Amino acid sequence: MTAMKCFVVILPIVLFASCGVSKRFDRELFRGADANGDAKLSFEEANRFELARVFKDVDLDGDGKVTFAEASEIHPDFDRKQFGLYDLNGNGVVTYEEFYQVQTKKGGVRLRFNAADANKDGFVTLKEADQRVKWLMDQAESGWWSGLAP
Repeated sequence: MTAMKCFVVILPIVLFASCGVSKRFDRELFRGADANGDAKLSFEEANRFELARVFKDVDLDGDGKVTFAEASEIHPDFDRKQFGLYDLNGNGVVTYEEFYQVQTKKGGVRLRFNAADANKDGFVTLKEADQRVKWLMDQAESGWWSGLAP
């Protein structure tokens, strides 16, 4: 779904960068994603956590399914063809399983995860996440992506 894809781009777990978000909040997100408690995120942990969070944000009524109306409310230009790419069984709603399957095939959060994995060991530590957030915040302050804002 374009709306969900937009959220994945805007609110990635491994980047944790949003203006005004505290370092403490960033660390809470990191710990929430660290399913096995080993103080580092595997790609699978980051991907599962982020995609579940994004799905929850789009599932406006919290019933575990995203309807076309919900997707359209988040992204007004969203059309039925785009919705159909996620509604794998054609029943008119997108479940988390369908969303996860499609996003995983599209790469999910892979690029952002790889960018945060500074030492390329396949894991993102809290230190690496903090470094990536600092870099992103520096970029935002310098106006690097000001042209991307609506």
